[in-house]
Amino acid sequence: MNHMAKTILRRLYYGTKILCKFAMISPILLFMVYFSYKVDRSGLFQGALGPRTVVDLMLSGHDVTNFEQMDERGVVSLYAQDVPENERPSVIGIGSSRVLQFNREVIGTDSYFSMGVTGADVRDNMTSYYVMVRAGKAPDVLVWSVDPWVLYGSEKAFDSRADSELYNEFLTKVLGVETDYEEPDKVELWKALADPAYFQGNMDYYMAIRSGAAVTDDEGNEIPFKAVTGDVYDNDASIKRSDGSVLYSKEFREQNQDQILFNAMSACNTFNSVHMEGFTELSAKQEQAFDAFIRYAQSNGTTVILVLCPWHPYLYDFLLWQEDDHQGFLQVENWIRQYAHDNQVPLYGSYDPLQLGMEEMDFFDGLHCKDIGLKKFFPGVPAILQQIESGSVPDALEITPRTTAAERCPW
Repeated sequence: MNHMAKTILRRLYYGTKILCKFAMISPILLFMVYFSYKVDRSGLFQGALGPRTVVDLMLSGHDVTNFEQMDERGVVSLYAQDVPENERPSVIGIGSSRVLQFNREVIGTDSYFSMGVTGADVRDNMTSYYVMVRAGKAPDVLVWSVDPWVLYGSEKAFDSRADSELYNEFLTKVLGVETDYEEPDKVELWKALADPAYFQGNMDYYMAIRSGAAVTDDEGNEIPFKAVTGDVYDNDASIKRSDGSVLYSKEFREQNQDQILFNAMSACNTFNSVHMEGFTELSAKQEQAFDAFIRYAQSNGTTVILVLCPWHPYLYDFLLWQEDDHQGFLQVENWIRQYAHDNQVPLYGSYDPLQLGMEEMDFFDGLHCKDIGLKKFFPGVPAILQQIESGSVPDALEITPRTTAAERCPW
């Protein structure tokens, strides 16, 4: 046998040994990768531990403590990712904190999840729906509580907490609008799965949870979200319900009329700070985005229902009295009503509480309506779907909000 043949045989021999060894350890490597991916204590693949803890609890049917400390946008995104496809809600709600009182009782079905977030701007609204579609879980019905600033074109209408990268992805991939969005490079993330140190960290974390130890993040901070125990209506702080809505603290819910009026009066001089500073006219660009988003939802088989949540009577009268400072706000409802009428989109509610027979005790403060108030003008999704089917949806132009200072504040 010549030298070349011996060399080839030797290489084959050692190559076969290496392959055999790899075959023996490959199940271990695969387990390490799978385990690190599923446990993922640093949130590289499954999302940050805080929002993930909240979502896990809600998907298990629990209400969750410490709403004020939650990353609400992280919760919404992870909910879309983690809710099983066969449990996806048939109805979702989007909007700011003004939609968070739309609970399952108000909506009229148990198959509901509120994806509203505090301070939501137009980007939050659109991406909250988009993440459901992207996950292959488009809802049958979208209840959009439309805040006036969605038609304001200024940067002041944006919330710093919104996920601008996700919004740019939506604009680029869905609406075909040019942005600076680039597909993220996930190579470095995936390398972590094969890192023994990351596997060990995940193993330590998993064993700590199994032993009943407190859940902590990478910095050792305890995750503050727990399942609510005891009477859910006897809580000292606001909680996140399992349907995504929010139940305010008992003290806040049980304010008397004088306290509620004081809250509404306090909101008067800070109203423009709610994404509406300098809002004097509607933005043609935002009007187009409004239409494009609704058509996008409809193209995914989703029925869109628009809602205008009212403002406290005292606050609304103040806005009329200070008409010159709030011209943009006073234009919004008429535009949306005309749009809903022209495009046959169901519309319920009004920013003007007088048109709905609302009373001061129907509110928590100047901006937020109680569920008892919502029921005065929102008949529930099942009833609305019946109205759509029978062609009896109320005409959006039947209500004419006060948009002049004809009726001034009583002081």
